[in-house]
Amino acid sequence: MAERDRDLPGAPLAQVQAWFLTAMTAPGGAARGVELADQRHGLQAAQVLKGAARLHIYADGYVLRLLECLQADYPVLRRVMGDALFGFFARAYIWRHPSVSTTLHDLGGGFADFLAASQARAGEGAQGAALRFPVELARLERARGEASRAPGLEKLPRPLLPVLPSGLALLLGQTPAWRLAPCTRLLALTYPVQAYWQQAQAAPDDAVPPQPGEAPGFVAIARLHYRLAMHDLQPWQFYWLQALAGGAPPPDCARQAAQASGRSLDEVLADAMLWLPMAAAAGMITGATAD
Repeated sequence: MAERDRDLPGAPLAQVQAWFLTAMTAPGGAARGVELADQRHGLQAAQVLKGAARLHIYADGYVLRLLECLQADYPVLRRVMGDALFGFFARAYIWRHPSVSTTLHDLGGGFADFLAASQARAGEGAQGAALRFPVELARLERARGEASRAPGLEKLPRPLLPVLPSGLALLLGQTPAWRLAPCTRLLALTYPVQAYWQQAQAAPDDAVPPQPGEAPGFVAIARLHYRLAMHDLQPWQFYWLQALAGGAPPPDCARQAAQASGRSLDEVLADAMLWLPMAAAAGMITGATAD
């Protein structure tokens, strides 16, 4: 790194480190960062640096490294937005939300919300509407990243339901205790981004399919045997899993799913008898005894 002046009078190491962190990560680049570091930490650049010009190299390298991490986490989003527009939003995000975690996997956790906030600032015009699809695509790619890194079921017994429950057993709560698998992520979407993401991944030479029209739907992203899978859900299935994620017992899951989806409780219970074992076999849910 840039050298610290050897005769810097009495400045604690922590103060110097804080100065460097501000100078390296402040929005607007190294020049603006030096100004902010001087103001916040009571040190002057001439006191800390022998070669201030070199700070630009390190600051630019720092941002580029974080930009590479975001590009890796959002590959399809980058292709859809294009390098220039993605880079614009990614740099703005990095400057406003500098990494504070010990792992760079956490860096992009708020990127979709940042894009959504940018959409809100753009208003309801064409510019704001153009961001709605990328926001949902970002949520999908973030959910895939989280599902791939979260604790999974790989070292646990195969997560199948031991007994096919009856509708009455579901209603009365006379069923095994289930929970959402820790690596499962649920998404309620207004665009068919799951199908689009798969098409874009298969497209040659960075080509991307045309943006689809709105088509509301629900997706569960699960991991089984270290492999990610995206599952289309019916509305009642999504609301069932959502209730289960909140800790609701199966009878309450059934009632919430019926109410939210507009279906009768009997219909939900009848369909659940067939679907729940398949959801468990896909790794979306597991027994509480798997802890």
